[in-house]
Amino acid sequence: MIIKGNNLIALYSLVDRYASKIKLIYLDPPFNTKNGDFPYNDRFNHSTWLTFMKNRIDVARKLLKEDGLIFIEIDHLEEAYLKVLLDMSFGIQNYVATISVKSNSISGSKTSHKGKTILKNYDSIRVVLVKSF
Repeated sequence: MIIKGNNLIALYSLVDRYASKIKLIYLDPPFNTKNGDFPYNDRFNHSTWLTFMKNRIDVARKLLKEDGLIFIEIDHLEEAYLKVLLDMSFGIQNYVATISVKSNSISGSKTSHKGKTILKNYDSIRVVLVKSF
């Protein structure tokens, strides 16, 4: 079964029926870039974004099987904070990997400030295994 959605209430509505039954969850949350180019809110203040993510990670933990996996795609702006949230919810020992995914090509106007910044053309996917502590 594949369930698509972005509503926290919808995720919680699945808990009674699917608690500890889901093998894999993939989350693609707002990256919190503050640019607002997306059809969802991408302008959270930092503490609001952390709460937003913690709520989703907590319900995901309830839905996942004992040997389930969670994949969460994120960019560099919140990647370290996401890692800490996942470590708190699933345990540091359950971290599996960080997968780098090419997100765009660096060319044209994107290179105009290359002397002042590090150019980014990847996003990351954090992978965590569910196990008992």
